[in-house]
Amino acid sequence: MTMASPSKSQIEKFREAARELGADGPDEAFESALGKIAHAPKLTNEQIKELARRKRDEAKD
Repeated sequence: MTMASPSKSQIEKFREAARELGADGPDEAFESALGKIAHAPKLTNEQIKELARRKRDEAKD
């Protein structure tokens, strides 16, 4: 069974995400962006659903 190769490699996706976060420069910028992600609170399923509802409602406006 062969898997279809993705259009972008994982490292390319990582680099793109780092650029979007502004973390593709000095180590301090990367550590700062990583800290924001790593220390984000865990959301319950209900919180995720509520966040999705709010985002969907904002997109309609």
